[in-house]
Amino acid sequence: MRIDAYIGNPIIATQEQYYQLEELLHEIDPDCRSVQLRTERLIIENISRRTFHYPHNPSIEWVAGRLQYMVENGL
Repeated sequence: MRIDAYIGNPIIATQEQYYQLEELLHEIDPDCRSVQLRTERLIIENISRRTFHYPHNPSIEWVAGRLQYMVENGL
């Protein structure tokens, strides 16, 4: 899995947060292709590619929830 954290993303501010996210996402789906944390949206490439716009206060758990949703729905 590749995590691309763009400057100005609202999820990851420290290296520790990056590793927490990586570990959490790996537990949900170790075969996920990539996660892009852009400044205004999240892009997850698994079997398909989905774009999510951030809520008011996004968190690492919110990102994990989007991947969990994709896994549960075969996306």
